[in-house]
Amino acid sequence: MNLDATSGARQQLKQTHRRKIAILSAIAVATFVGVTAAQLSRHVIGAGVVYNLGEVAAFDIRAPHRLVYVSDVETNRQRDLAEASVAPIFTPPDVQTSRRQMSLAYEALDYIQQIRSDQSISLDERIRKLTNLDELVIRESTARNILALDDSQWSRISAQTLAVLDAVLRRSIHPGNLDETRALLPQLISFSLRAEEADIVNQLASALIVPNTNYDSAATEAARRAARENVKPVERKYEANQIIIRSGQVIGPNEIEALERFNLRRPALLWTHVVSALVLSALTVTALGMGMLRARENVLKRPIRQTALSAALFVTVLMLARWLLPGHGVLPYLAPLAAVSIAITSWSGLLPGVISALLMGALVGLGMDKQLEFAACITASGITACLTLGRTERLSSFLRAGALAGVAQSLIVLAFNLPTAQPNDAPLLAVYLIASLASGVLSAGLALAILYVSGALFDVTTVVQLIELSRLSHPLLQQMVTQAPGTYHHTLMVTNLAENAAERIGADSLLTRVGSYFHDIGKLANPHFFIENQLEGINPHEQLDPLTSSTILRNHVTDGLKLAAKHRLPSRVRAFIAEHHGTTKTHYQYARACEESGHEVDAQPFRYPGPRPQSKETALLMLADGSEAAVRANRCTSVEEMDEVLRRLFADRLADHQLDDSDLTLREMEVVRQSFLETLRGVYHPRMKYPAQMPTSKTAEPRITTKSLPPHPDQELATP
Repeated sequence: MNLDATSGARQQLKQTHRRKIAILSAIAVATFVGVTAAQLSRHVIGAGVVYNLGEVAAFDIRAPHRLVYVSDVETNRQRDLAEASVAPIFTPPDVQTSRRQMSLAYEALDYIQQIRSDQSISLDERIRKLTNLDELVIRESTARNILALDDSQWSRISAQTLAVLDAVLRRSIHPGNLDETRALLPQLISFSLRAEEADIVNQLASALIVPNTNYDSAATEAARRAARENVKPVERKYEANQIIIRSGQVIGPNEIEALERFNLRRPALLWTHVVSALVLSALTVTALGMGMLRARENVLKRPIRQTALSAALFVTVLMLARWLLPGHGVLPYLAPLAAVSIAITSWSGLLPGVISALLMGALVGLGMDKQLEFAACITASGITACLTLGRTERLSSFLRAGALAGVAQSLIVLAFNLPTAQPNDAPLLAVYLIASLASGVLSAGLALAILYVSGALFDVTTVVQLIELSRLSHPLLQQMVTQAPGTYHHTLMVTNLAENAAERIGADSLLTRVGSYFHDIGKLANPHFFIENQLEGINPHEQLDPLTSSTILRNHVTDGLKLAAKHRLPSRVRAFIAEHHGTTKTHYQYARACEESGHEVDAQPFRYPGPRPQSKETALLMLADGSEAAVRANRCTSVEEMDEVLRRLFADRLADHQLDDSDLTLREMEVVRQSFLETLRGVYHPRMKYPAQMPTSKTAEPRITTKSLPPHPDQELATP
């Protein structure tokens, strides 16, 4: 190709990239709007009421269907009551404290007796000493009465004080019942004492009563926790059309919970909700965009439809989940949200699939009552499905991914619910586990359905389509067996070469295999014009002028595209038909034209319409197609000859700029060449020459010999 043509192709490629970037930007904006709308959908969409605590219902609200649910509000209220009913627990009475107080009582009473007996000081001084005692609180009137007592009376009061104090200190006394214990003292004092004497005993003993136990926080908390655990979950049941809230009723927590369980309450939209939604949407679009840019197949090389469908599926499922799942008990565990990650992985690669699982878990979990649990469930199931999907060449890969996703979600459910589960919670937990396992299977089935429908409606090449097309029972391949057997054999050889090389360099081997199967179906229109289907010595091209011959050969591309459209082959498979020759020349016909005209003619009419390979997979097919034809045409007898033929062909394709748009690196091309060499060495290995069979009769049949014609290497498969 000349310099102007190459420059024009590059300019066209830049324009195509700019157009793709503009479309991808529009998809990013639409995704941002969709994710924001999904987060705010519960605030603005639906027929739900907007009631808050303390408001008065304007009309009757009835249950739309029968519902039995565990009321968290009522259960927590009953558990709070049970916990509050548990009295504080204290340690047993401290004997040392009681003994210390009794010893203090003996000392105080002896001191009072000394003051009573000391007549050397005045009455006022003795009263002052009694009222200033540190251990006791004695009023002045009581001090006068104590000093006025005779010895026998004081002896009775002292003995009664010690007896009452001894009896009281044997009880459990703590700060909470200290006043109550002191109030019981008058009932313990002997009724044989006069009122004045009983009052003195009460004052003396009350001052010596102190707490002898400590608060046992651990035992109290354990008792309260046990009381909460003994309360069974409270179920509330509503029949269809039963009144949930009556007109004029004040809205309480139970009513709010019932509305949310029935999905009848639409929360009020606040500016904080809008700001939060915008921030999360920006993060979501950024993360998804970076994931697709960093994916194995760059988003600029991937068909726009796949990116658009990935974004549309993510937004649609997010909106449905945020709208339908809140307020339901089992449905969030049963929802097959992992199907989104499986589908996006099939369309866009592993990294976008994993990121979509993380984002779906976060955005859906924020709208649920058990935010962290549901976020972990959705994320774990989605990531597990993506990582276990592997090479999706069999439908069993999807079933395995779905089953493991269900197991991962079940383990998350156990991790969150087992620590707080009660024996009577076992049936409900079992339902959650069964729903989680079923969610994985449903995700696999839904993902397959999404891939099948998207492939049929939007011409997106999906794994489901490729698996179906990879069977050799397809009508076009069966038609090739009967009408163009040489082309069929060549197709299988080329497929083997290209698929092995795709696996070596990490390209899509399933797509490469299917595309290689159908790349030469256009030869069915004129099979005998291609040398692999011709009888030896019969070549119709010898009767045609070079341009007509070239046109017939080049038409197998356009004829193949027509057949592919008729049989509704996916666009990425059709690309193998259009790109496997790129814009190369039919060399043999071009050389004939130059020879007949006596000078070099314009090569453009002898070139295939193209385009040049736009992906690694179609580039592998171009190289495999030419390599198989070249090795067979040159009748290589050694590995060295094969290697030399492959090197020349690869260099020719590079020099002709046929691989410029394929993203195939020089390192990968070397790996591909080695792969081709190993495969071709196994196919075209030297064979043993068997000796001629000795005649068994005297009359030998004449041996028929044919003179082989020299091959046309450049016409082996239209062009190598």
